[in-house]
Amino acid sequence: MKDAIVRLLSPFGNFMYTVTAAIPMWAVRVLVFAVLAALAIWVLRMRPQTPDGEDKAGKMDLRWFALLVLVLQAILYIIF
Repeated sequence: MKDAIVRLLSPFGNFMYTVTAAIPMWAVRVLVFAVLAALAIWVLRMRPQTPDGEDKAGKMDLRWFALLVLVLQAILYIIF
């Protein structure tokens, strides 16, 4: 049974490998950074967010923490 499933899915697996191997790495990097940049712009355009129970006049705006996380993700992607 296992061999039949492998024979059935092998052409699809080979096709998917060929398609993904044809995509240049620079295009993948551009796409990832574009998604992270779009998320950062979207987060900054949102209205200021504060944790529940905290005064609105407080200085803790969660948007900046979200932006920090996106920047850290971009840095980790560059390194690794």
